[in-house]
Amino acid sequence: MPSFRRFPSPGAVVRTALAIATVVFAAAGLLVREPKVMAAAAAFGVLWTVWDVLADRVVGPALDWAGRILTEGGAAHAPPDIRPTLDDTIRLLESHLEGGASRGVQIQAAIRLEEIYRTIRKDPSRARAVIERVGERFPDAKELALYRRGGTA
Repeated sequence: MPSFRRFPSPGAVVRTALAIATVVFAAAGLLVREPKVMAAAAAFGVLWTVWDVLADRVVGPALDWAGRILTEGGAAHAPPDIRPTLDDTIRLLESHLEGGASRGVQIQAAIRLEEIYRTIRKDPSRARAVIERVGERFPDAKELALYRRGGTA
């Protein structure tokens, strides 16, 4: 089996190159006593510091986050499921019937409750009671006619 040497990370290569450039230009500036060479050493030193700060505070955490998203999947960081439950839906629809909701809202709430009670909760008597209650309030509601006869939509 071939043995693979571990290569340094790209960030370590950049950091090392900037460090070497800083030291080399600083030494050359001291030897030749040239202000431009010392300015280059200072510039490389600033770049080295900026690179370290960006790598530690911005690039590193961003790459860690992206790696977690790619390896763990988006579900690990998905927002919580805040959809209403069936009981929440029933409470909402019942509140439309009890409150001062408009005629259309009450009729639609009654139809939805009838469907829930009949098909999901398997309670046909409660389903009929909802339709009868709203049918007494709005006897001319054409939407409820089919449900009053005992049929389904």
